[in-house]
Amino acid sequence: MVPVVWKSLPLRFIYSGLFYLIIASAIGLLNLAGYSLKPVHSHLMLAGFVSLVIIGSMYQLVPTVTGTELKLKNLAELSFYLTNLGVLLLIASFFGMIPFYISGPAYLLGTLAFGMVVFVTLTDMKLKSIAVPFFGLAIALYMAGTVYGILGMSGKIPFRISVHNHLLTAGWVGVTTFGGLYELFPMLSLRKLRSVKLAYITFIILLISLPIMLYGFQNSASAMVTYGGAGYALAFLLLSANLMLTLARESETPAPLDISVKFFVPALLFGMAGVFAGLLNADSFTHSHLMLVGWITLTIIGAAYHIIPMITWMEKYSMKLGAEDVPMIADLFNLKLGEVILVLSVLGTVLLLVPGTKMVGGILLFGAFLAFTYDMVMVQRR
Repeated sequence: MVPVVWKSLPLRFIYSGLFYLIIASAIGLLNLAGYSLKPVHSHLMLAGFVSLVIIGSMYQLVPTVTGTELKLKNLAELSFYLTNLGVLLLIASFFGMIPFYISGPAYLLGTLAFGMVVFVTLTDMKLKSIAVPFFGLAIALYMAGTVYGILGMSGKIPFRISVHNHLLTAGWVGVTTFGGLYELFPMLSLRKLRSVKLAYITFIILLISLPIMLYGFQNSASAMVTYGGAGYALAFLLLSANLMLTLARESETPAPLDISVKFFVPALLFGMAGVFAGLLNADSFTHSHLMLVGWITLTIIGAAYHIIPMITWMEKYSMKLGAEDVPMIADLFNLKLGEVILVLSVLGTVLLLVPGTKMVGGILLFGAFLAFTYDMVMVQRR
C-alpha cells in the first residue's frame, strides 16, 4: 500500500520542508557556536523549510477555499522534484561544489511551475476567498525574488542582498502568511472575521508599501525604506487588530481554543515586535529571527497542526466514515505534546534574542522542532 504521505502532493512538500527545518536548525546551532554557515542555514530555512511548506499548503488550500480542483497536476508533481533539487543544488553552490548559474535556474524552474499551477487553478475559482489576492501577490514576489537573486549573483544587475531578502521574506513569505492567517484564523477559532473590508485595505497597503521599500533598498534611499517599512508595519498592525478582534468575538461553538490558534497569537506578537525592530534599525539578527522564527515559523507550525492531520484523515479515513469506527482528526496528533512544543518555541525564541542566552534558546527551539516533526511523522502511524 502506498503511504498517505506519498499519495498526497501537499504532504510530500510539507514533510520535505520539515526535513529541511531540522537540518537548518542544527546548522543554526553550529552558527551560534562560532561556525560560519549563515548562507546555508538561511537558505535551508527559507528556500527549503518555509517555501516548501508554503507550496504544499497552497496546493491544498487554494483549491479548497476557491471551490475548485488543482489544475496542471503533472506540472505540480514536477514542481516537487524541481524545487527539492533546486534546494540541494543551492546548498551545493554555497559549498563551492557547483556554480550558482546552475543551481539558481533549477530552483527557479520549480517556482515557475508552482506559480503556473496556482494561477491556472485560480482561473476556475468558484468561491471567493480573502486569501486569494494575498497568495497571488506573494507568488509574484516569490518568482521576482528568485529571478533577482539569479541575475544578481551572475552579475547581470546591481545586486543588493537587502532587496533579495525582503522580496522573499517580507514579500513571498510575509504576504503569504497574511493571506493564510486571514483564512485559517477565523476558521480554526470558530469565529467570523471581524472585518473583511479591513483585510482588503491591508492588502492595498502591502501592495503600495512593498515596492516603495524595495525601491529604497535598491537605490540606497533610506527615506523610501522608512516610508515603505512604516506602511508594512501599519499593514501588520491592521492584520493583528483584525485577528485579535475576531478572537474577542463569541465562538460559534463552546469548543476549546484550537492548538493552531494558540500558536498564531504569540506568532503575531513576535511579528509585531519584528516589524518595529526593523523600523528602529535593530541589529539584523534580532529583526530577522523575530520575523522568521517568531512570526513565520510559529505560524507555520500552528497551520501544520491543522493541515497535516486533516489531509491525512481525508486520505485514510474519509471513505470509511459510517462503515467503521474512525478516529477524529484531533486524535491523530498529541495535543499535550503540542502544548509543550508551544511553550518551548516561545521561550526558545525569546532566549535566542538575548545575547547571553542565544545558545540555550537555539537548543530549546531545536528540541521543539524535533518534537514537532516527530509528532507529525506519528500522524501517519496513528
